[in-house]
Amino acid sequence: MQKRKIMSRPALTIMMVVTLILTASLVASGAATTKQLSTNFTLVNLSSSSNLVNIQYYTATGSQWRPSESATLASQGSQLIRRQYEDTQLTSGSGSVVVGGQGPMGAVVQIQARGQTPTSGAYSGSAAGSNSANIPLIAKNGSSASGAVNSQIIIQNTGTTATSIQVEFVNSSGTTVYTSPSTNIAAGASYTYDLTNDASAPNGFFSAVVKAATGGQVTVVSNLFTGSNGMQTFSGFSASAQKWLAPLFTSRLGNGLSTPVTVQNLSGGSIPAGAIKLQCKADPSSGGADFNKSNPAAVTNTASAIFNPVTDNTIPANWYGACTIDTTGYNTVAFVQMRFVGSDRAASYEAIRADGTKTKVIVPLYMKRLANGFATAVTIQNLGASAATVNIAYQAGDGAPAGCSVNVGPFTVAAGGSLIQNHRIASGANSVPSVPDNCFGSMVVTSNQAVEAFVQIDDLDQSTGDPFMAHNAFTAD
Repeated sequence: MQKRKIMSRPALTIMMVVTLILTASLVASGAATTKQLSTNFTLVNLSSSSNLVNIQYYTATGSQWRPSESATLASQGSQLIRRQYEDTQLTSGSGSVVVGGQGPMGAVVQIQARGQTPTSGAYSGSAAGSNSANIPLIAKNGSSASGAVNSQIIIQNTGTTATSIQVEFVNSSGTTVYTSPSTNIAAGASYTYDLTNDASAPNGFFSAVVKAATGGQVTVVSNLFTGSNGMQTFSGFSASAQKWLAPLFTSRLGNGLSTPVTVQNLSGGSIPAGAIKLQCKADPSSGGADFNKSNPAAVTNTASAIFNPVTDNTIPANWYGACTIDTTGYNTVAFVQMRFVGSDRAASYEAIRADGTKTKVIVPLYMKRLANGFATAVTIQNLGASAATVNIAYQAGDGAPAGCSVNVGPFTVAAGGSLIQNHRIASGANSVPSVPDNCFGSMVVTSNQAVEAFVQIDDLDQSTGDPFMAHNAFTAD
């Protein structure tokens, strides 16, 4: 990866494993998807001062895809949107992006099948690479209530020299049953490993470990395709923890939404039965009761346990609230799937570490009932042991109509509770009437307790396919 010094301070970088497909098909016929996918990404300034950024585009071979560009993000929360499908300087194909700046940044990438039955996903860019990354769930020719399940793993080399990578498939017993062929990736470039293109890879569901050669650094994004149109996009994990939060957990709602939680063991040893605790508190408006679940059998190292309300009828139906994933004494990672069983709609997000300490979180992009159908819902999670006082500054994006920069709050959020800002509805519970329709921009959330957030994106005009996406937000000082 090339790094560039701007002014007198060393550049900080955020790596985005961006699959930029403009007019060409992403994969060959018969692979994980036959859709032609395109991307856009939104940068947001996390720094408390102005931030001069430089954006570099790489092809899959590591060559320059288009000339680099520079821009200034004027203040904290300032936003920059780049739509690859409108960029005439990019040739058709896929590649990656490296953004260097004077201070910290966040980024969210949206992946869409434009002009086709919708398929879509979103993920948050990564600020650094690591020698390995963990994916709690991958599939090749898997079977589900939503149709066939197949994975693509996009791996970006975040180091300064070329590195080789391999992907290890781990079964439910914790045994590495397959290792992909070694593949070399140029500095800054990305490689898409499509499991269905690897004839030697076994069929079924697995967890995975992506490993770079000694000294190599990578970051990873996984696309999990379901049926003809569904796609769940989430980032691989480079760091583990012993307590995670799922701000939104649902079980067999009337609209079909359920949220399986997958927990991968990274403790180095076996986690005994009962030691992975899913502790769920019902939303006060749901009328449901709190419940607890735990793993019924031991989970070996690098294997995963799944709490799946789609198939587990002991989890109460028509339930929604928030869950804590407690694996005290054992390091784990976890992610949450959002599945509308009976339709193609699907999304996913990484579970939130419960040990965060930042009292500010920034959402790169909110959208309030845009004319093109897109809208967001933002869930803000209080990590503190006491009630939080939360204020939100909505900042208008470039080209947004008048009235989009508003302040809302203060809100009181119970310890361990969450606050929803639902921009998909005009009125009612969790709506934001002070933000007009057609507004878009960023959100700066401040609190007297530690906070985190995740974002759902939806296209309200689409009744078929999968226009549904989710991603995590960014904490800031």
